[in-house]
Amino acid sequence: MYGCDEFCTYCIVPYTRGKERSRRPKDIIDEVEKLAQNGYVEVTLLGQNVNAYGKDFTDFNYTFSNLLEDLNQTSIKRIRFTTSHPRDLDDATIEAMALGGNIMPHLHLPVQSGSNEVLKRMNRKTNKEQIESIISNIRNKIPNVVLRTSLIVGFPGETDDDFRELEAVSYTHLT
Repeated sequence: MYGCDEFCTYCIVPYTRGKERSRRPKDIIDEVEKLAQNGYVEVTLLGQNVNAYGKDFTDFNYTFSNLLEDLNQTSIKRIRFTTSHPRDLDDATIEAMALGGNIMPHLHLPVQSGSNEVLKRMNRKTNKEQIESIISNIRNKIPNVVLRTSLIVGFPGETDDDFRELEAVSYTHLT
């Protein structure tokens, strides 16, 4: 994927890379298969928000979970992806990861903050409760998952209480 439609207040990507644009699934699948035939063992699917993959297709319905399911049928040994915005991480994608195979149980989920007030000021369009629910769902469906995250500490206006909420989410759900 290219671009981003999220417009988080601290990020310039939507302004520098434009709107989200998805590559056609066949092109990705063919490229991954060619890489495997050339001896590569791992690929990383990259996008500012891979979970929004396919939302820009107007001629057919095909999502990131569909892409993962199709790539699970290729001969590449390992597939990882980054980055997964919590707002767009859906159950279908988690289910596709849970299938195993060549989809690695590894997820970068940038939660950024554990405070609803800070998340709102960040324009993250998600909240602490949704993030906790997503993480719980991931851990239930993919018990051996490795979770990574990005956290922003000292965001403008963050209070000591906001920071303590970030600590609580981090220690309770991400460790």
